[in-house]
Amino acid sequence: MIEERGVNGIKLMKEMVERCQRKRLTLTPHYDPRVEDHVINDVLSAFKSFEDELVKAEEEAKRRVE
Repeated sequence: MIEERGVNGIKLMKEMVERCQRKRLTLTPHYDPRVEDHVINDVLSAFKSFEDELVKAEEEAKRRVE
């Protein structure tokens, strides 16, 4: 019973994609490593700034305790 619903769901998704006549989202053939580098750098800088804020908050908490 569950398998039937899964197959029906896949068929429905396939029909929807065919109706839209859209391409599937893939990394190839239009993969651009520059975009990946840009995204990675943005994420890493966000993590770095979060880490810096966390360290500052911990240092302030230690100062308050002392």
